[in-house]
Amino acid sequence: MVWDVEIAALRGFLTDSEATEWKQNNSSAAESGSLLESLLEGNFEGVLLSPVVLDVLGGESGDGETVEAYLQRRFLAYLSDATEDDRAEREKVLYVLAVACLHLFAQSNWTGPPVTVHPQDVLPPALLQPLSEPQALTTALLNSLVLDGESVYSLVSNPLLLLLARVLLVSCGAKLESFQLLPWWTLRYVALHQQILEERSPELLTLARSSMEKALKTEALFDGEAHRNLAVLFHLECGYACLTYYEYRPAKDHFLQARTLSRLEINVTGALGKRTRYQENFLAQLILDVQRKEGRSPPRQASPQRPPPGKTYPR
Repeated sequence: MVWDVEIAALRGFLTDSEATEWKQNNSSAAESGSLLESLLEGNFEGVLLSPVVLDVLGGESGDGETVEAYLQRRFLAYLSDATEDDRAEREKVLYVLAVACLHLFAQSNWTGPPVTVHPQDVLPPALLQPLSEPQALTTALLNSLVLDGESVYSLVSNPLLLLLARVLLVSCGAKLESFQLLPWWTLRYVALHQQILEERSPELLTLARSSMEKALKTEALFDGEAHRNLAVLFHLECGYACLTYYEYRPAKDHFLQARTLSRLEINVTGALGKRTRYQENFLAQLILDVQRKEGRSPPRQASPQRPPPGKTYPR
């Protein structure tokens, strides 16, 4: 079941067979199932504002405790207080929360629409009391995201979301031991965090290398045809991550691996032609020739079917 949650979160939707199995097993009756349902519907704010997440984030704070230290303490306590039967369920809750926070942070700063969740909506008043001065909370959150002395872009929106993801994926990542693809989401966190820093961070570079190495050991993703499309996507993301840190040889290797998995034959050629109707003479034009190699085509995956208004996935 853990693997099914990971694949669904990466793909962003449930296939028809998965939705049917989910209904039969009644897995969405659990807290993590409800959160996963909200995640796959794109209701990321619903995940963050769910009762179970608010209960995890709520609590008493120590004197002088930073927001980052408070979050780490609450998450670790949430896992340590669980019984053997509840442990897997609580790990799923934190996993879905980490994914939702990454989506919300990207939505808030790049894709839109604006995110309406504020720190005061999810953190206890006692923790925020010392940060009641204007801009004090924002400054404290931005300072928590400073790495290797590289300052954070001052106009970043909702830095708490990235801090939540960092604490879950990095500080508490070792406790989410059931998830094989957690390193992939850690790599995505690195990509987002690096974009808001002034210069490249050696700490994030080390984390990116470690995440790629761990994720590549996930045999269930890279062996066989079932998840070939996700394997291609992973190598593309690794390639761009390597380019971010000027590691050109590893980037080339990942791009070649992605091309091999997709069974594409790519050649650059040229021919005389006219690019626009205003061009009078034939000139050399660059042509990118892309052909799929013979053999079994990778499995086609259905597009996400969003439920109509007022309807949700089966529970």
